[in-house]
Amino acid sequence: MEYSKVEDELIEVCTSLGKVSGLEFSLLNRDAKTLFRLVLRKDTTLLKYRQQYKSDMVKSTFTRKAEEVLVYKDNLGLQYLAVSLFSEQLPYVVVGGPFLNAHVSKEELLDLLEENGIPMQDQKFLLEAYKTIKILNQEEYQSLAKVMVWSLTKKNLDAKVYYHRSRITDFKKIRPREIEESFTLIDERYRIQNKMMYYVSIGDGASAKKVMSKTVFDFSYRVPEDPLRALKNLYLTFNTILRIAVERAGVPPISIHQLSDNMAIYIERMQSIEMVQEVSDRLIEEYAALVQRMTTVGYSRHIQNAIHYLEAHLEEKILLQDVADYVHISASHLSRQFRKETGMSMTAFINKRRVDRAKALLSENQESVTTIALSCGFENLNYFSKIFREQTGMTPLHYQKQHKIQE
Repeated sequence: MEYSKVEDELIEVCTSLGKVSGLEFSLLNRDAKTLFRLVLRKDTTLLKYRQQYKSDMVKSTFTRKAEEVLVYKDNLGLQYLAVSLFSEQLPYVVVGGPFLNAHVSKEELLDLLEENGIPMQDQKFLLEAYKTIKILNQEEYQSLAKVMVWSLTKKNLDAKVYYHRSRITDFKKIRPREIEESFTLIDERYRIQNKMMYYVSIGDGASAKKVMSKTVFDFSYRVPEDPLRALKNLYLTFNTILRIAVERAGVPPISIHQLSDNMAIYIERMQSIEMVQEVSDRLIEEYAALVQRMTTVGYSRHIQNAIHYLEAHLEEKILLQDVADYVHISASHLSRQFRKETGMSMTAFINKRRVDRAKALLSENQESVTTIALSCGFENLNYFSKIFREQTGMTPLHYQKQHKIQE
């Protein structure tokens, strides 16, 4: 196909925008015919679902000014950015997408597909297709909209955004065929969440906070007109997740209920975004402390303090005398009392906690067994493997490989 000079320039812009943003960019004419498409996605299946929206999208852009960017959302929740421009009285539309503006769970996707009457045989293909879609929050796609305006009109970056929701519901002729890419952001979010829940469930608040510090998920776009409300909603959900974590640890429901209610009230009383952003650490600390209190209920004060010391120093070399000095009793008395109240020796207790921590680290499939053993306080790899096998029935390497297969 031969292009005019104007079309060549627009194609160059589409290519640049696509490569920078990671989205596919297309150039459409007044009849919604695709003059150019930068192909970044290898699947052809989702493209078939996207084709029917082109005419509606082009029509929606023609009544807008050049500096206005359409954020178009189709029935399947996929979004696009579209800008119309005129050259020699010929209208063109530059479209970028699809993208999502939120992490969508499998259950949410299934509900969406059911709502739109997607045939059962097609749903599994679309579920896989969604895993390849790039996610942009509100701030990100608005920034991209500004760049589109600047690139296409050589004007300033003051892009106006307006919205239109498709009403098209005819999917009878659409049949996806193959999906080749995978999308892992949702998996990463839940992997981090599960690891954090594990640490809270054993009362290890420090490790839980360290895990949560690695999160990069932004949910402010869910209530774009009220970011404070969006953050409060996020941490109310986080409060519920922590309830589940401590319930798994065997904490009595009445204690969980009291703390959960107190934390919910605390969150709702926050008056600024800055205050709410500090809630994460507070929640983790409170729930981890609850686990520590409840899991040592019935123990004497000396043994409770000894357990707290052990939990805080699992990564280090722990000597009986150091623990005894910390709780202010003799080493021999501490050793006898610890076994009497917990039903195990202090060494067995330490090994059990260290193996529990190692299991969480091995499930990530990232570090070597040796690195994990050292980080959990085991100085000898052979001893670590021996204790790990005694408690789990398998070697650390086998456990790591098995967990990887299951994921």
